[in-house]
Amino acid sequence: MNRKRSVAMALAMVALAAVGVNSFGGRSDPVVQIVAQPALRMAAATPLAPSPAVPQPRAQAAAEPAPEAAAEPAADPVLAEAYDPCAISLEAFAEEGAMIGITLLAPCRADARVVLQHGGLAVAQKTLATGSLFTALPAMEAKGEIEARFDDGTVLKAAAPVPELAGLRRIAVQWQKADRFALNGFERGADYGEAGHKTALNGGVLALGDPSATPAMLAEVYTFPDPEDARVTIEAEVTPDVCGRELMGETILSQAGAAQVQDLTLAMPECDALGGFVVLNNPLADMTLAAAD
Repeated sequence: MNRKRSVAMALAMVALAAVGVNSFGGRSDPVVQIVAQPALRMAAATPLAPSPAVPQPRAQAAAEPAPEAAAEPAADPVLAEAYDPCAISLEAFAEEGAMIGITLLAPCRADARVVLQHGGLAVAQKTLATGSLFTALPAMEAKGEIEARFDDGTVLKAAAPVPELAGLRRIAVQWQKADRFALNGFERGADYGEAGHKTALNGGVLALGDPSATPAMLAEVYTFPDPEDARVTIEAEVTPDVCGRELMGETILSQAGAAQVQDLTLAMPECDALGGFVVLNNPLADMTLAAAD
């Protein structure tokens, strides 16, 4: 025990002697030294492997321009110019019974007034809400030329030859606005109301035009057999709209595929004759003579 204490005291004296030299030698300030532990000294002596390079984040969109969006293909100017959503067209085609079918397409002209002209006929119609018009006219000339005219002056033309018209005879009467005429055909010696009496009311006479397409342009057309077997009259009713003045219209005679147009004037009686009729008998004779001249 005394030996251990002697050794411990000896070690303490050595330690004090070392401190005394560091503390007073040359009157320098005390220096505290930190002695590395063996494990730390080994680590310090071993060269460190270079740290792997840490990849730096790429610059954001502000530093690098964003890729441009794929540009849409440019519209073909030729196709763009060729396509017109408001384009209008007129087509005519021959139908049975020497009729001319008409197809008018005008997408941007809904409920529009249009005048159809053919062989002296001129009647006003209206397009549907879709801008289309499907109708037919009795051929008056074998060439079958059709003209459609809008109120703004736009005109379309088409044609559908009707060779069978050469063997038919037709008479038409046409008028405008409030004037009103009616055709009567009497076949095989028939009288008013009998089986051979042809009118627009019973379908024996074709009524053309739309009264709502103001100003109205209306017509009636009768296809008759040999004049020896038919009699024709043109009549007008005395109404408050026409009494006491003259009615103006036109008659058209179609024979051998050609049309002849004549003016028609009919003096109406005074309004005390309301409900009566003024009848023009046998206009065919005068029209036939005029066509021969």
